[in-house]
Amino acid sequence: MIRVLLILSCACRSRRIRRQLAAEADIEVRHQAPGTWSDVVTAFEGFSPSVVVLERAVLRADGVSVADDIARGGRPPAVVLLADSYHPKDVLPAAKAGVRGFVVDSDGSGPWGTVVRAVAVGGGWLAPAAAGDLLDEFRAPAARRVREQPRIPLTDRELSVLRLVAEGCSNLEVATELGLSQSTIKTHVSRMLARLDLRSRTQLAAFARDLGIV
Repeated sequence: MIRVLLILSCACRSRRIRRQLAAEADIEVRHQAPGTWSDVVTAFEGFSPSVVVLERAVLRADGVSVADDIARGGRPPAVVLLADSYHPKDVLPAAKAGVRGFVVDSDGSGPWGTVVRAVAVGGGWLAPAAAGDLLDEFRAPAARRVREQPRIPLTDRELSVLRLVAEGCSNLEVATELGLSQSTIKTHVSRMLARLDLRSRTQLAAFARDLGIV
């Protein structure tokens, strides 16, 4: 049995959601008006919910902060954040606070059975707009890394040597490819190892691969 606790200030919305969930044979639902935090704690202790549905603004605080407090418990329930309208800035903080579901629902008519079952088994449920923004947020750092050229304390000549070393070329092969002497290549390799605080050609090659030089 999935136990669902609604912490909602709007009685009409609560009734609509309760009516929808009560029709599900595997879901038991209760409501607790968010009068005080003590009321909420008492409801938790008496019901032991596996899913909690919170308003975006609850107990004169934002739902994300309350969700974070809930998630710090010993065996925290899955938290679903409910908002009247979509607020893009809520998405990442909600995810970091451990929120499993993010529902934009102005009249309580959302797919609550589906939402509750998804989060109760460790999954998640996001409003389409929230899912898109969350994916964009995680793509952004990678996109920035692609756009930004790494700042490497090496000259263009040293980078050419590094690229060939990372490809497995010997000093002789590097020298032949670049038209330099072997002693010059040895000097370049030694300087790069010292400058990058590395100890071997293997580490030098790994450094080049990590930066996408090869």
